[in-house]
Amino acid sequence: MKKKLIHPALLLMIFFCINIGFSQDIKNYSGTNSAKPTDIGVSLKYHNKQMYFVNRPIIVEFQIANRGYSPFLFITSYNKMFTFDFEILKPTHREVAHSREYTVRTTQFEPILNDEIALKNNEEYGVRIDISRWFDLNEPGEYLIKGVFYPHLKTGADDDIRIYTENELFLTLNPPFEEQVQKARELEEIKKMKAENLPPYDVIKALLQALQTRDYERYFLYIKFDKFILQFSRAREKYIAAHDIDKPAVIGEFKQYLEGLNRLEEVPFSETIPADFDIEKTVIEKRNATVTVIETFKYLQLVEKKRYTYYLHLYGDKWLLESYSVVNIGS
Repeated sequence: MKKKLIHPALLLMIFFCINIGFSQDIKNYSGTNSAKPTDIGVSLKYHNKQMYFVNRPIIVEFQIANRGYSPFLFITSYNKMFTFDFEILKPTHREVAHSREYTVRTTQFEPILNDEIALKNNEEYGVRIDISRWFDLNEPGEYLIKGVFYPHLKTGADDDIRIYTENELFLTLNPPFEEQVQKARELEEIKKMKAENLPPYDVIKALLQALQTRDYERYFLYIKFDKFILQFSRAREKYIAAHDIDKPAVIGEFKQYLEGLNRLEEVPFSETIPADFDIEKTVIEKRNATVTVIETFKYLQLVEKKRYTYYLHLYGDKWLLESYSVVNIGS
């Protein structure tokens, strides 16, 4: 690849951002490229899509693909702000302004290193950009994002060649994570306060009765979710792999699985709800307890019995379920 320097005089033109509405068509593309504009695909997607919060990274990926047989030649700047940009709208169609960092980095008078990229048939070029650093995304709410690609660099001139992404991204931006976590903790504390101070065997009895009546609000009162989720293979993998700020969302998805609202695990949780049960034994050792239960399951004409051992821990003055094990004991 051939490296170039853009003369500082070019930067004299970069004082204002050219805002083009989402409905405008791609400008006529011409130049040294032999690939047709219709052969060039420019798309936008989230990198590791997750819950997004104010003051946290929002990383998206530009992808440029040459679907034609002729090579596609374009220039990419080491400062990606001269090759890529975005148009971000709120539901009111009010445009979101670029950040101070973006303004400083695109108006400083110094040479800009760049490369010439040649994409052959079916080749792709991608770049990741944290748009939270390029724009003033300081308010929670809904946003619409469209990408703009400048194959001959962005100079700020009206005749800059630009190609818009074929798709748009919808962004739900939540209040700052710290605020969300605090609210979640307060809600969890309120729920725990509503839970009765039951001995371990009564906790298990309450849990199983809540499952039988599908009273999940009561069932969730006695679960230590950051421990209990590790009992389930797919949920465990997602929870362990998630960043701290995304773990509440994984637990939310896990709760929906327990309620039968998704297929997070291969086996529906409803299949672990007994038709009847008999508490067999309870052992309490300091702040840990085990409760053994014989549970009866009915599948049409088939009746099975299983021995469940539930493991609880005393948190403050509440016994909460952390995990369980199960053994088949026949019909």
